[in-house]
Amino acid sequence: MRDTYLDTSKAVLIFLVVLGHFLERMVGWNDPIAHTLLGTIYFVHMPAFIFISGLLFKDKNWLKNILFFISLYVPFQILFPAFDAIWSGNMQINRNLFERPYWILWYLLGMMVWTLLTHFLIKTKFAVWIALILALCVGLSPWNNYQYSVGRIFTFLPFFVIGAVYGKAIIQSIRSIRYAEWFGVLIFIGIFSLVYLSQINQFWLYGSLSYQQLKVSAFEGTLIRLGCMAVSSLGIFAIFAIVKQCQSRFLKLGINTLPVYLLHGFVVILISKYWKLESHILIELMICFGLSLLTCWILQQQSFDMLLRKMSLWLMKPVERLGLK
Repeated sequence: MRDTYLDTSKAVLIFLVVLGHFLERMVGWNDPIAHTLLGTIYFVHMPAFIFISGLLFKDKNWLKNILFFISLYVPFQILFPAFDAIWSGNMQINRNLFERPYWILWYLLGMMVWTLLTHFLIKTKFAVWIALILALCVGLSPWNNYQYSVGRIFTFLPFFVIGAVYGKAIIQSIRSIRYAEWFGVLIFIGIFSLVYLSQINQFWLYGSLSYQQLKVSAFEGTLIRLGCMAVSSLGIFAIFAIVKQCQSRFLKLGINTLPVYLLHGFVVILISKYWKLESHILIELMICFGLSLLTCWILQQQSFDMLLRKMSLWLMKPVERLGLK
């Protein structure tokens, strides 16, 4: 039986993902208001989404799940650059196509690595601590953390591991706290204020670069990354607390988050190529909000989920014939 509370939470988070990408492509980070809204979204949406992914982690299916994400990652890593090239007119072939996951596809690569690492980490008593150390230490690496999304994968690893190890207990605690939604609202006001006052560099929120690439010392970088993770943890509490008031709404969207996540990228690319927003910032925000609602409503249809399942058969069908369960 599905958990409607989790489905509602996933629906809210996938909407924030789509909204964040429309804002980023069509408005950008330069305007202080847009920067504040984007920063608040980015502090919360992917850490919370990855936390839920960890919560739904089933160790008995770990290898099959990795293969499923490979089956989607490979074709979409070809389709997205091809689609972008068609509309941009740049038809140059990238020989290092799989060196960098295309834009949103880092999450699929992340799911492969998080699933693999968590399979082994949960067999230890220090899974969360190991994940946290890896998240902080990846910023110390001398290589480009953007390559193969290694920075993002390890920076967000603790949220997946915490979800896998303590997720159910955390959700149960949040749901039992009286007036938790009001604490959640206060936390969001605090995050919003922090981003507005600091105008934090968005690359800290992406988790994609090393401390050297971000031009800070190892000590300063470790503290900032730890601080960002703490703020994101508060944001996760806030989002789940506020969702308590949604009362099992938007379930269809929450059930079909994967097709919305993968396919909305095509919509954002296409619209942002041909529609340049040059209005008042509030009008631009409202347009992006409306486009996000429409995109989510269209892509939540079951037919798109069925399409992804069929796309995965090129790998999953041979795997099933081999008897992998």
